[in-house]
Amino acid sequence: MKSTILIVEDSEDILDLMEYTLSKEGYDVITCVDTSNVVDMLDEEDISLILMDRNLPGTEGSLFVAKLRQDGYNQPVIYVSAKESSDEILEGFDRGGDDYITKPFNLNELKARVKALIKRSKKQEDVIKHRDIIYNTSNKSFFN
Repeated sequence: MKSTILIVEDSEDILDLMEYTLSKEGYDVITCVDTSNVVDMLDEEDISLILMDRNLPGTEGSLFVAKLRQDGYNQPVIYVSAKESSDEILEGFDRGGDDYITKPFNLNELKARVKALIKRSKKQEDVIKHRDIIYNTSNKSFFN
């Protein structure tokens, strides 16, 4: 099954470049130029990863992600942002980001980080833990 990536980016050129690059890598890509439809997309689609700009019209991307986390959405998030000071990057992680890429960015690095984060998050989904019982969904076995 193909992984679906949601890109939230207000710069059409960067949005098109990321969409084209990740589509060529075999991902399904959904794009938004602002956060107005993001919650609907998360509710309607099986989103594997969010690429989030921080400088968006009407909202700051990391504050939006912090709100998503409060509301129970746990999709991995990679910020792709021109905010590049160490304080801004740390702020992004504190607000629920899983990775951070500063603009301008290398497309190969973007592809590698996307692949690694999706792979890592899929492994976590394979194992469900409740108290002292562990269920492995890939081989349908229980452990304690």
